[in-house]
Amino acid sequence: MLPVVRTRAGTARRGGPPRSCSMPTGILAALSLCIALPGWGGEPVFPRRNAVVAAVEKAAPAVVNISTERITVRRGDPFFEFRNPFFDDFFREYFDRFDRPRQFRSHSLGSGVIIDPEGHVVTNDHVVRKASKIHLTLADGSKHEGRLLSTDAESDLALIEVAADKPLPSIEMGQSEDLMSGETAIALGNPFGLESTVTVGVVSATNRSVMLRGNEAYAGLIQTDAAINPGNSGGALVNIHGRLIGINVAIYAEAQGIGFAIPVDRVRDAVKGLFNYRLVKKTYIGIKVRDVAPRETAALRLRDARGAFITHVEKDSPAAKAGLRAGDVIQAVDARPVADSLQFFKRMLAKSVGQEVGLRIARNGATVTPRVVVASVPRPSGAQLARRKLGLSLQPMTRELARTLGLRQPVGLLVTEVEEGGPGAVAGLARGDVVLRFGQLAINTLEQLAIVLEQISEQRVGLLLVRRGRLYRARLTTR
Repeated sequence: MLPVVRTRAGTARRGGPPRSCSMPTGILAALSLCIALPGWGGEPVFPRRNAVVAAVEKAAPAVVNISTERITVRRGDPFFEFRNPFFDDFFREYFDRFDRPRQFRSHSLGSGVIIDPEGHVVTNDHVVRKASKIHLTLADGSKHEGRLLSTDAESDLALIEVAADKPLPSIEMGQSEDLMSGETAIALGNPFGLESTVTVGVVSATNRSVMLRGNEAYAGLIQTDAAINPGNSGGALVNIHGRLIGINVAIYAEAQGIGFAIPVDRVRDAVKGLFNYRLVKKTYIGIKVRDVAPRETAALRLRDARGAFITHVEKDSPAAKAGLRAGDVIQAVDARPVADSLQFFKRMLAKSVGQEVGLRIARNGATVTPRVVVASVPRPSGAQLARRKLGLSLQPMTRELARTLGLRQPVGLLVTEVEEGGPGAVAGLARGDVVLRFGQLAINTLEQLAIVLEQISEQRVGLLLVRRGRLYRARLTTR
């Protein structure tokens, strides 16, 4: 008995292939259009595990759920602003029940991405902002406490450390500079503890600048039609190969099918700052490093472009005392290989003041193994550095000054004097401006500014400042 085969028109006939598959068998096999399965009448079969499924299987284990707890303390008296001291004695018993400070807990949910087996998680800064506790649920269901290492509010990125007893699944970073409109984009998140949530779309556009959540401006974002729900914020946007191309940041509330992600190239640069042990742990050995450029391998007599290239050694620093030189390439820290400057920062982030660190250095084709003692960051004069490099006289804000300038909190540094013709004057700064951010970092003390100015590698830096109650951005060239 020959099997019954349905034709495209819906009529049945016995035997032979469907009318829509009347091409020669060899061509059909080559094109994989119609594959006849024994006993099933030659119905077309397509593979279910396609490229999207493979990409999700590769990337999803590195996407985590983040739950935060924020504890705030405020007065409980609902009539506090309207109370009259004349009646206080009469109503004291009533008011005392409310007048004591009370704690209130608020919660937020989001997603994050594990970027290395050591358990470092990247997410959005707004997901963990002001969190008192951070709880993470991994893709395998295990729960962990997270420790916030550092944040970058301007890029809306944060770095969390997870203490795990085994290497964790991590995502492979791709690149975003060559993204093409129309190529597949897959948004992964772990919202509300519902394990991995997947939406698929395309890259709609790149280098988008938008205003999201009312008052936060983002520039240079990836736009995608892959749905990014609120709980997916901080999750991964990956390409068809399962490599990270962006960190999901938000949805466009006024339209459907429009989501945005921070490009992975910017994430990679920001993470280097988030891992900077000098800024995070206030430790140092007195060097500046960068990645090794592929074109430099021959001149440095290296086999490949791996390692952290030392660009500067500070005078009288631990590194100088250990014999390190500009031009050395750090290839290992305590026998653990170093692939680039980011990995060097990770290795050094685990070191404490007074700890001796063994380095493997490539120098002019030879290998040297100095030992360096980690020290506390010296405290240079921030005021002197500001005058010398910026042409500005700055002072920390006080509550009285903040009230006078209309600020809710005493944040930033107040400009008290601008050197004529100096970098600050050229950038358009004036007396009375309040500098909130220098580069990617919030600056509230002269000590913080000093550390940043000592570490800065670029001469042109972006500033965020307040002038007469309004936010402004400026570009300043240091000297």
